[in-house]
Amino acid sequence: MDVKSLYVIKRDSGVCLYHKDFREPLFDPHLISSFISAMISFFERTNQSVESVARAFEGTDYKIVVEFGDWTVGALVVNSDREFLREKLRAIVSEFEKQFSILRYVDIDLAVYTRFEKTVMSEFIFDEITEETIIRKVLNWDLITTDPDVRSFLQLLPEQCSVKDAAEFLEMPIEMAIHMAAEAVWEKAVTLSQPVKPDDIYQTTMLADVTRVDEVSPETVRALAELDGETPLAIVAERVKTSDLKRFLDEIALLVRRKKIEKVPPAQATLVLQTSVLQGLLSSGARLIGLHKAKEVFAESKQQLISVYPWLAYVDLEEGVDVDIRSSLITASVKGTISPPVIYDGFRALMQFVTKRLSAYIGVHPTNCIVRRVKESTERQFPSRSYEVQWEAITVQP
Repeated sequence: MDVKSLYVIKRDSGVCLYHKDFREPLFDPHLISSFISAMISFFERTNQSVESVARAFEGTDYKIVVEFGDWTVGALVVNSDREFLREKLRAIVSEFEKQFSILRYVDIDLAVYTRFEKTVMSEFIFDEITEETIIRKVLNWDLITTDPDVRSFLQLLPEQCSVKDAAEFLEMPIEMAIHMAAEAVWEKAVTLSQPVKPDDIYQTTMLADVTRVDEVSPETVRALAELDGETPLAIVAERVKTSDLKRFLDEIALLVRRKKIEKVPPAQATLVLQTSVLQGLLSSGARLIGLHKAKEVFAESKQQLISVYPWLAYVDLEEGVDVDIRSSLITASVKGTISPPVIYDGFRALMQFVTKRLSAYIGVHPTNCIVRRVKESTERQFPSRSYEVQWEAITVQP
């Protein structure tokens, strides 16, 4: 989980109305609320727009991101400042102001912590859990949690298992297992991780230290040079002729836990997937209508959409019809300032225009054959994510 702590602070008084530490606490809630209140006061006295200036404070291994409501301020302590986390924080601030509006005017006990728990869990925990999510008990978990339901749930499970395995072992519905896992995370009795999949995309963070990890095979060490933030693990394994893909994925998972490599941000992964599909459509189209016409199809399609999706200006072609993503768009995806849904929408519209223009040259049936072949190729390269592409939308209707 990227989020370490959450705070909701009353804007005029600096009182911390709500806080939740998802890990070991870094700050006293009263100290951080006083700090943020002081920063707000400072910018207001210098006649600067506090909403546009005081939006993030950076430490050595954390960032405090800030979002403003009408009468409260929300703050998250996170590993990195990403737009989807800010969206969640804005939703938290909005819901808090709506649910506890009376606190704007009077200070009374509204059982905030009990009543707001489900909202916070919904935004920051439930989204992290699927049936494939791995549950790991923390050390001395039985001394940490006081929730009898959580204790009963964890006592019968091994030290590590998937949510799906937990549901099957305890003979409970998967929805209940997900709920109990979320409760265990809330109690800090477990940590969560996602299994490594062949189409996940990683990049190295401490390449020089990886060779000193005893549990990692020479094959995996050789493969790490291919982790460029653009290539799925299955392709990396293929390039270095990895003999045992399961072992390779397990070793990648180990390196993730050791913080030697990291998964690329969701927006960057989305950009890689959508670019791959667009590349397939253009390359196949160029074989039938020629390179020059394929470039025209791309240019005309993009031009029609730039007014709606200005960032498409940073999607271009290099040699032939090789799709080029300029560094500014890549940086935006890495930092999370452009969200996955925005990328989905823009590429879906662009590919719709491309397939429609291709059909004008070669006909509907050949164009849809191209779409079908690209889909099959994408399913091989991104087996667990190819469904994210809106194939029906880019198929040309007769």
